Amino acid sequence: MIVVNNKVIISGSAGFIGFHLAKKLINMGFDVIGVDSLNDAYDVRLKNLRLSQLNNNKNYEFHELDLSDPNSTLQLQTLNTQAQTFYHMAARAGVRQSFLEPYGYVLDNTVATTNVANFCKVTGVSSLILASTSSIYGDSGENLMQENKDERIQPPSVYASTKLSGEILAKTILDESDTKVLIPRFFTVYGPYGRPDMSILRFIHWIINKEEVQVFGNGEQRRSFTYVDDVISALVKVMNHNSSDTFNIGSNNTVSLNRVIEIIEESTDIKSIVVNKERAIKDPDVVKPDLSHIKKTLDWEPTTLIDQGVQKTVEWYLENIELLKSLNYINK
Repeated sequence: MIVVNNKVIISGSAGFIGFHLAKKLINMGFDVIGVDSLNDAYDVRLKNLRLSQLNNNKNYEFHELDLSDPNSTLQLQTLNTQAQTFYHMAARAGVRQSFLEPYGYVLDNTVATTNVANFCKVTGVSSLILASTSSIYGDSGENLMQENKDERIQPPSVYASTKLSGEILAKTILDESDTKVLIPRFFTVYGPYGRPDMSILRFIHWIINKEEVQVFGNGEQRRSFTYVDDVISALVKVMNHNSSDTFNIGSNNTVSLNRVIEIIEESTDIKSIVVNKERAIKDPDVVKPDLSHIKKTLDWEPTTLIDQGVQKTVEWYLENIELLKSLNYINK
């Protein structure tokens, strides 16, 4: 791969995807400048676990900054990083919670992205890679959601609205600048070190500890579950794309929540205790990605089957069970 220099900035580097991305780029020989606010959107002990692993690397440099504060970008400028790539992975995620804390989502997803875009413009960063979400498409039904075509003018949640606003503001701020804006849209990412408020890790935790598995609705809603290693391989490819663009990063195959529970049962040899609750607000039945653009442009497609990915995540949970069983598994 062709690289201008070996320095990158990763915001949200103590977050799920940011952590895995930082590890990958460090192993590839990059110097990674990590930024994270270490907020309490979910159990900070998991963020600290990720961060402790990254801090063991001599070519990882960490800064605790809240990017929704304009002073934080001024602090970034004083670092004189000379980084040509800014992976903006930091975000406040989750559809249900966004209706309970809308202001926090506006700050962390829209205001912070505005500040990052301004930073890139002022400092001449070559590429801003801005993490986004499949949530902006809403419920796809059986249709495949296509970039720059199927975005909802009125997104279905506060979370989706703030992420789409961040996309639009970044592109507007950096229009006619020397900074490319590359937007990967993630579809339900899971795997080791995943967020404890997401279904797969919560299901694993509840099943292994023989607790009630709480499912919102009948469990037949389907997701394009995407294993984190596949996502990271796509993000590495995105780095060297030569123009601003948007890419769906997801799995070709959707799987129901009920099937995920069955796979975890098979992986653990433990029978689940499922309790069905009222369907969550604005919860889509299915969101399916059209992957033709990323396959044609970046020669990427996912390779990890759901059974394989869940098995790896179960193994990771069991290896770290003493910490993980004590985490707060958000259920809102």
